[in-house]
Amino acid sequence: MMTAHTIFTQRWLCLILLTLLALPLPTTANEFSIERLDELSTQLNAAETLFQEQKYPDISKLDSLTTTAASLEQIAKTCVAQQEQQQIQTQQAIDSLGEANTDEDEEVRRKRKELTEQKQQLEKTLSQCRLLSLRATTLLTDARQSRQALLTQQLLAPSASILNHLQVILLESGVWKAEINGLVHTLSNLPLNKTHVWIALAYGIAGLVAGLFWSAHKRRQYRETLPPIHATSPTLAAVWISLLRFLPFTLFAGLAALSLYFAPPGVPLILQFMQALLLFSVSYGIMHSLLRPAGQVEGVVPATQQTGHKLYFWARLLIIPALIGTIFHSPLLDSAAQISTSPSNLVGLIRIALGTVIGFALARLIWLMSDHFLFIQRTRLHWLAVGALLLAVASLWLGYRNFSVFLFTGVFGTLFLLLAAWLLLKIPAEIFDGLDVGRTPWQQRLRQQLGLRSNQLVPGLLWLRLANTLVVSGVLLILSLRLWGMPEQNFTLLLTQLASGIQIGGFTLEPLRIIGGLLIVALLVSLTHVLKKNLAESWLRRTTLSRGAREAITTVSGYTGILLAILIGLSVAGIQFENLAIIAGALSVGIGFGLQNIVNNFVSGLILLFERPIRRGDWITVGTAEGYVRDISIRSTTIQTFDRSDIIVPNSQIISGQVTNMMLNDNFGRVIIPVNVAYGADTERVMEILQEAANTHPLVLKDRSDMKINVFFRSFGDNALNFELRCFIRDIETKARVTSDLNLAIDKALRQQAIPMSFTRSEPYTWSGKTVKSPDLS
Repeated sequence: MMTAHTIFTQRWLCLILLTLLALPLPTTANEFSIERLDELSTQLNAAETLFQEQKYPDISKLDSLTTTAASLEQIAKTCVAQQEQQQIQTQQAIDSLGEANTDEDEEVRRKRKELTEQKQQLEKTLSQCRLLSLRATTLLTDARQSRQALLTQQLLAPSASILNHLQVILLESGVWKAEINGLVHTLSNLPLNKTHVWIALAYGIAGLVAGLFWSAHKRRQYRETLPPIHATSPTLAAVWISLLRFLPFTLFAGLAALSLYFAPPGVPLILQFMQALLLFSVSYGIMHSLLRPAGQVEGVVPATQQTGHKLYFWARLLIIPALIGTIFHSPLLDSAAQISTSPSNLVGLIRIALGTVIGFALARLIWLMSDHFLFIQRTRLHWLAVGALLLAVASLWLGYRNFSVFLFTGVFGTLFLLLAAWLLLKIPAEIFDGLDVGRTPWQQRLRQQLGLRSNQLVPGLLWLRLANTLVVSGVLLILSLRLWGMPEQNFTLLLTQLASGIQIGGFTLEPLRIIGGLLIVALLVSLTHVLKKNLAESWLRRTTLSRGAREAITTVSGYTGILLAILIGLSVAGIQFENLAIIAGALSVGIGFGLQNIVNNFVSGLILLFERPIRRGDWITVGTAEGYVRDISIRSTTIQTFDRSDIIVPNSQIISGQVTNMMLNDNFGRVIIPVNVAYGADTERVMEILQEAANTHPLVLKDRSDMKINVFFRSFGDNALNFELRCFIRDIETKARVTSDLNLAIDKALRQQAIPMSFTRSEPYTWSGKTVKSPDLS
């Protein structure tokens, strides 16, 4: 039986253990106190009151309200998650105490009571957080629905159609004169800050003059020699050369717009006009560069002289009305005169006329460009764009001006974004392709620094290509969503989530960190090859290590650098190394079932790298494969045969099978030449001839006692006397040439001495002009 002392000791040990387990759990800091929850509830009450009191809401107020509701919803969800986690921990602590009974220790009973009270408080706080989350979600949903309804109402709000404007102008006398006077009065009395306008104009003129001189100088220089960037990227060269033609206009509009941005002119109309001029100058210059007949851009069909005239005509027909349209679409011109608040019919007609010309010109231009830009043909983008533009023109005629402007802006903006994205993908792709082949001198120097062979790709370049594609595609998608009506607060929230990460289940996807990880991998892999090249060609050559040891250290350091680059890249990308245990477990199962050969080859590769039974450049024979070792990797060895074909041999076959290495310790080799002469020949003279042939060849070793020249009379054959010449040569790679030279020398000497070679046929044969009968040995 257990004594009272033993029972007392066990109870206190149990109490101490349970206390140690329970103490850290309920003492977690609670950020959501009663005061904090009351403050959040007060903010939410104010937001709900503001939303309910808005009889005529506007977009800006709803945007601000949506931002507030989204922030409160996020805080409430964080509160719910934290309280639920603490509730689970508290319940686990209560369960660890076991079921309550009457004879339990006083300290256990007190701890159970504290945990129970804490659980009740957590349940109360959790209920409040859930209520806040529900209210915030409801408010956010209502605000978004109201905003969407208001935006739809404004977008589809009808105004006067073209027939209404014509009816008023033509049938009501004096209206058009009054509206013309009102239009002139409005344009002549704009509230301009003339000082800022003159300063901006001075900057623009200075840029125009500088652009003219610079453009003329560069164009004259490029007519004599192509720019260096032409070989690096034909697309970049084409864009740069043609932009030089429009550089004066671009500098004028750009500097003037920049000045007006920091020093406002008093009327946004002036800044909008300069921004439009800058946008159209850049777009026109890029289109001209890509479509000119001398252009050699892959994916673009150059325009002929006839199609070029059509394209430039419709482009100018688009740009001029669009620039004028930036003036007439200003809210300052919404009324006919200062004394009238009704819409101006004259301005309405001008807007409809300009919009019609812009719509048809842009539609025609897109249709013509579809014959030159292959990506437009493949995606059938011109059908969609032309359909949207025709719908915009029809909406403008019917009086849905806001919807028409929305379509015009969306189509033109999308085309500009697609063109920019195409250039940002095309130009780096051409530069990367040039790096892979060494197209220009600077690319060849870079490849030499990386220690690359002529047919070897630049390491890490694949990750740069992937990162560039992800960045350009992501920016294109985000800007397109913003262009087609994404609310500003949603746009800001999306950017914030991209920066901080997106929760997908229990995993946080951080696009920016992933792209950063790809860039780090690409950079470190390239640096690894630079260090590997310097290690092999400079540092290790100064040591006393053997050639095999140097190659082993170089290869292992290369794989180690790549492994470190991948690990650092994963760390930068936000991958937790604790999760790699799952991958390791899966790999262990895979190795047990289907990866034995891969692991076997991997281990064999390590053995080859350290033992060095074969090296690059060795002449080896593995089974039926014979040739030179060209590369030894972790998994396999590449053997180049004498007919220049490559054989990939798994490393496990080299380790476990029989391998003949002609050049393991030295390059010496032996040549064996059998010679058969007819019966009756002078045998001593034949042996002298063979000895002299070997002695006179410069590549045959003669001064080494262990590699002497030997001539043997091997046997009496059925039809011949069999002799054999054995000698050693300095380089086994010259074996075929030495064998050929010795055969020629022996044949010449035997002819001069009239010593007949053996024949298997019995009819007479001619030797040195004499008729000889084959010997009869029967």
